[in-house]
Amino acid sequence: MKKIFILLLFVSSIITAQKKDFKYSLNGIKKVVLSSDTTIKFEVGTTNEFVITNKTSKDKNNHENHFPHPISKEKENKRKGLTAVYPGGKDDTNGYGFSITKEGTTLFISDLKSHFQRHGLNIKLPKNMNISVNSGNLGSIYMEGFTGEVEAQTSTGKIELKNVTGPITANTSVGKIDIDFDVVSQKSPITITSSVSEIDVALPANTKANLELKTQGTVYTNFDFEIPKKKGLQNVSGRKNIVSKLNNGGVKIYIKSSMGNIYLRKK
Repeated sequence: MKKIFILLLFVSSIITAQKKDFKYSLNGIKKVVLSSDTTIKFEVGTTNEFVITNKTSKDKNNHENHFPHPISKEKENKRKGLTAVYPGGKDDTNGYGFSITKEGTTLFISDLKSHFQRHGLNIKLPKNMNISVNSGNLGSIYMEGFTGEVEAQTSTGKIELKNVTGPITANTSVGKIDIDFDVVSQKSPITITSSVSEIDVALPANTKANLELKTQGTVYTNFDFEIPKKKGLQNVSGRKNIVSKLNNGGVKIYIKSSMGNIYLRKK
């Protein structure tokens, strides 16, 4: 019983040491620009706010992600009355370690902590917010359900966007890119590029688009490109540049992987 009591006391101290969600009003803001060298998960929020949340989430393999790690009661007590100082600026987020600046209708949010001080982030934003995010050298980007313009950049990390409409600009040096479009916006061109890894894009069957696909690998698709099929997906081999139209043409969609395969799927 004594061991159980000590364990419960320890767990309780950890829970109480977790910071509250940080919230920042987005009134008058049309675009949020976020930079951090960690894995970032974006969710659609229910308010017109930028929110950093302590929510425990589960990935597609049902593994729990704790973003960020809780602070022990002992460390919290040591920090009382003290303010963290960072080379990059002042913490504007009540201990989360981000600086916030506003320029016109754009909000810039910069991570003041290093990759070694981060264990991932959970961010909530309005569904229609325009978002530009750079997860640095080691972070990945996960996003679902957004209808605004998205710019996503990583170095070695993965980019995974689900149920988005675009316009989309996604770029990574090494990581994979997976994008599942709910609807494809006709407002602006879509650009998806990776230097090394494969790119997997799913589009609604009725998407109107002018396609340009470039790769030293292979393009697989089940759209009607009138070419031979391989395992249910058409195989486009031996070409560096493929130009085609979907449903008589529409928005420009440019997809390039210097070395990886391209998978273009019809939903």
